[in-house]
Parts: sequence; C-alpha cells; structure tokens
Amino acid sequence: MPFEAYKIYQEYEPNKYKTSTQEKVAKALAGAKKEGLVPKPEAIDFREAKEIMGKDFLGPEAIEATLGIKLSPEELEQVENIPFTPEELEQAKELGMMLVLRISHDKDNKPLTLNRMREILAGEDKLGDPQKKKTKLFYRQPGDGWYKDETFATETVAGFGWGLSKKEVLQESLSKNWDEQEEILKKWAEENNIDPQTIRRRTPIEATYDTMLYYGANKESLLEGTYDWTSVQSSDGKFVLVGSFVSVGLYVGNDTRADRLSTLGVCPAR
Repeated sequence: MPFEAYKIYQEYEPNKYKTSTQEKVAKALAGAKKEGLVPKPEAIDFREAKEIMGKDFLGPEAIEATLGIKLSPEELEQVENIPFTPEELEQAKELGMMLVLRISHDKDNKPLTLNRMREILAGEDKLGDPQKKKTKLFYRQPGDGWYKDETFATETVAGFGWGLSKKEVLQESLSKNWDEQEEILKKWAEENNIDPQTIRRRTPIEATYDTMLYYGANKESLLEGTYDWTSVQSSDGKFVLVGSFVSVGLYVGNDTRADRLSTLGVCPAR
C-alpha cells in the first residue's frame, strides 16, 4: 500500500496536506452544513439519556410521582426519542442542567396551568423527605395571591416535550437588570459553544413545573435562596419571577425590568 506522506503533518497542518479529493469533500460538507443540509445526529432513547443525566433526568416516572399523571402509550411513543445528542447531554450535565419532560395536561386531560398545579399540590407537602417536609409546596394556595387571575397562571401551559434547564440561576446574572441578564445569557451560550439562538428564559409555568418535578423525584429543593426571572410579563408590565422554594413554599412574584436584586437571576433553558 502506498505511503501517504501528508499524514505525518496532518496533526499540525491538517488543511495544507489534504489530498485534492479530501479538500473537495470537506468543502462540500461545509457548504451543506451552511445550508442546513447535513442531518443532525439521531436522537437517543430514555435509557441512554437517563444513564448520562442520572437524577437530573426527569421523565414519566417523575411526572407520575409528583403530579399523579400517567402518560398514555401514544404519548410515551411521541417522546420516546430525546432531541438531544449524547454530547449535548454530557455537556448539559456538566453545566448543571436537568433534562425535563414537560406535559400540558393533568390526569383528567385538563390544561396543566400554574393554577391547576397549585390545586394538585395544595395543602401539606406530600412530596418531600418525611424528615424535612415543607409546611406547604406553594406560598400562595389555590385562589389566593396577586396572580390568581393572571393569564400566565390561568391559561398558559408548558409545551409537550423535552427541555433542558439549568437547575440554579447563573451567579453572574444576580444583581443585574432584565436587559443585562439577556446579554449574560448570550455570553454564557457563546462561552459554552452553544448557539445563542437556542438559549432562552423559562416561562413561569416551566420554572414552577421543573422545580416541583425535581423536588418530587429527588426530595431536593431548587431555587431556595434565589428567583428565576422569566420571559413573561404580568398584566402590569412587570416580568414574572419564580423561586425562594423554602419551608413556606414556592413563591411567584414580579418586578420591573430595570430593577436589580441580589437574589434575582436567570436559569438558561433550551
């Protein structure tokens, strides 16, 4: 077999010593990728994702344990493949993110709104560690609180499917106003080689759902001393925040986009 001398230098100058055929193939692939013609790697299944994410995998079992909702065979088939590659999940795990299967209905097929979640999880804490239970899961019980008639609580549901979200707020986003946090989200994505267009804030129902599902599955509280500033505005124009999940339950509030608080940050989500 002929000796391919260019391979000696390939490690140091990979482009200079490519054969003409290799150069043509590389250019063709680059062009196809630019045009969006290169298919994404195949999605992975529950087993592999769970193996990678460990306790940060929140799937059908976590949903049933937390909300008493059992997915139908048809729904399970729809979410059987997870739209993230093993490499993306490995990175997400390292970045402190969780993989969450979100649903949009309760066990009676009614919309799973924030208010509906308050009804399902009303009263005493039935999810936590018996030795460390909270007095209640929501600071405001059903029918109570400033947001009971807000659209984000009465109508909005989470989209059905898989999502990734950082479990805690970015430390660098604390004491920053809403617009400054937007720049921090973009910078965080770029620093981690993630397309900034795929990174966003959560909605109030997503932040609430994710926090409760993690608590139900792992008996651990997220956002205990901080708030996740969401993408949704309340009727008075302020942006909704979710957090302070301590013994008296998860708090939902709002604040003006110009304000800066040492406990108010943002959790990147995909």
